Amino acid sequence: MEKLYSKILEHGYINIYSDLSAQERRQVHFKTLYKSENPGWDDSLIFLTNRFREFLKPNLTVLDAGCGNGNYIIDENRAGITHAVGIDVAKEFVQKNICLDEIKIGNLEKLPFDDSSFDIVTSLWVLEHLEKPQIVFKEIHRVLKKDGIFMFATPNAKFLPLWIMSLIKNSTINHLLNKKLFGRNQKDVFKTYYKANTVKDITKLCEGLFLAETVKLNYDPSYTSFNFLSYKLSNTANILAKKTGVSCLQSHILGVLIKA
Repeated sequence: MEKLYSKILEHGYINIYSDLSAQERRQVHFKTLYKSENPGWDDSLIFLTNRFREFLKPNLTVLDAGCGNGNYIIDENRAGITHAVGIDVAKEFVQKNICLDEIKIGNLEKLPFDDSSFDIVTSLWVLEHLEKPQIVFKEIHRVLKKDGIFMFATPNAKFLPLWIMSLIKNSTINHLLNKKLFGRNQKDVFKTYYKANTVKDITKLCEGLFLAETVKLNYDPSYTSFNFLSYKLSNTANILAKKTGVSCLQSHILGVLIKA
């Protein structure tokens, strides 16, 4: 299986910018396999990366809100970005970030930037951690230029495995599952509120601030594929769920918002 993973990684559908754990390699493998079987589908970050390219223009300025240790969209489009800035709440969370020109430490509820500073704001796997998302949305709106773009990826709060994990109140068991299934250490798992994690919630947060050009659910087979049997079962369950209009197997919400 390890040799197979290596071949898949060399395929080039998902470019790799850091060392991967065994769990992350498994996830890349099943995403790439699913793409080969479903050409019309895209991994969430690749979907947003392709959308980002539609907005490239001279002197492009970008803010990564909640930048952490990296941003796939910026990595893939770095040559087309004139100035890339990031912000996160602590230095320890950004020590490995090498894709930005500048990183500030601060709170997303009070961004340390002038009005109309950026053409695009990205935010990957951050909305779920916002205690006051309405304030953050207003701040992002403020720092965007006229017709600026806010694009994000965040978990779908109705995703079945996420709901099941939320029922496990024992934090030790939760951390063990995250480590075993996804290779996430305890220090990499942050408090979540899920106040901006349904299509309805996001649509409401956009009112008076953004035109929701795209707000969509997206399937990701890697969360429920631990071998080829679970991969096939997950895909079949996803097809059945979509036919009945159920969104519990759509793991992500993707957004492309335009400043109103």
